[in-house]
Amino acid sequence: MGEGIEFNRTDMLAQLNHNCSLSEKILAIHDATRNCCEFIHRISVAIYDPALDLLKTLAHSTDDGNPLPGYQVKLADTPSLHQIFLSGRPRIINDLSVFSDSEQTHSKRIVDHGFRASYTIPMYANEQLTGFIFFNSRQPNVLQESTLANLDMIARMISLLVDLELNTVQTMHGALRTATSFSSYRDPETGAHLERMSHFSRLIANEIASDQGLNDEFTESILWAAPMHDIGKIAIPDHILLKAGKLTQDEFKLMQTHTTKGRQIIDTMLKNFNLGNSSLAPVMANIAESHHENCDGTGYPCGLKGEDIPLEARIIAAADVFDALTSKRCYKPAWSNAAAYDELNALSKWKLDRRCVEILLDNPQAISDIQMRYKDEA
Repeated sequence: MGEGIEFNRTDMLAQLNHNCSLSEKILAIHDATRNCCEFIHRISVAIYDPALDLLKTLAHSTDDGNPLPGYQVKLADTPSLHQIFLSGRPRIINDLSVFSDSEQTHSKRIVDHGFRASYTIPMYANEQLTGFIFFNSRQPNVLQESTLANLDMIARMISLLVDLELNTVQTMHGALRTATSFSSYRDPETGAHLERMSHFSRLIANEIASDQGLNDEFTESILWAAPMHDIGKIAIPDHILLKAGKLTQDEFKLMQTHTTKGRQIIDTMLKNFNLGNSSLAPVMANIAESHHENCDGTGYPCGLKGEDIPLEARIIAAADVFDALTSKRCYKPAWSNAAAYDELNALSKWKLDRRCVEILLDNPQAISDIQMRYKDEA
């Protein structure tokens, strides 16, 4: 079964393109893994959000479909994975039939998909859990000491790739906070607004991904990139940005430039931090530049229409408008969710993507949960 063949890191690295996504890198790693462990039929990564105690699928390579698309679960609700977290040690299961009657959705789906063995490795950064790596086989009793050394080496490389991706996000968010703190920009929209609209965006993206067969990395990239959408406002003078009344025509033209300035700022930060090869780069740039485009072509800065508007920008636009309507501003009180839903319906006829709006309208409980979790400070 290939136990005598060593994992060749050089061959694997040669397959990796720095411009490709994490999901594509996992596919390349899986291809290389078959040289030493051809019985591994699935490699997957789930990341951990400690603030919400939430595990979320991120990337995978599976030989026959994905058994867990868009899946998320609280770590506290998964006893077996929680025990791995507590012990800090990998888990070997050579006979997954013990989970055939499991009430845990993820375990049952894995078994029902034909997998019979599992090797699970926790990932850590700065002694904090960041997620798990899963190796699955359709054959039982194949995870022996002779092969675990190779799988451990592969897991370390995957963990490094995930760390690099998460560090890119943290670096860009840190740069955003630094840029705003050293500018005259005083955002009337709170940090809670950014959290809410980011999670509204992820809610939309998760269902869009299901509709269009997009991977889980797309969903998470929307969550990560969403806070960058208005970064161009650091270039807008306070007397325009914070004006309580209606903007003049000249003031509005200047306000509109925050979209192109936002893309320029992101491009500059990516270059200065040497992050231009990140798969997140075009997502952030598209969101910053195109989140004020309208589906009928009347938006700015380019007058794009319908599906010519990047999907990530259409998602952010719906989430941002909804949270703006339901939040208090210096120029208006907060609207009720019901009133905002009515307005979204109207805006979906010309401004917002209809499918993005439908997802928000179809998930009132999830929206309320996000609003309760990320309240504005009194």
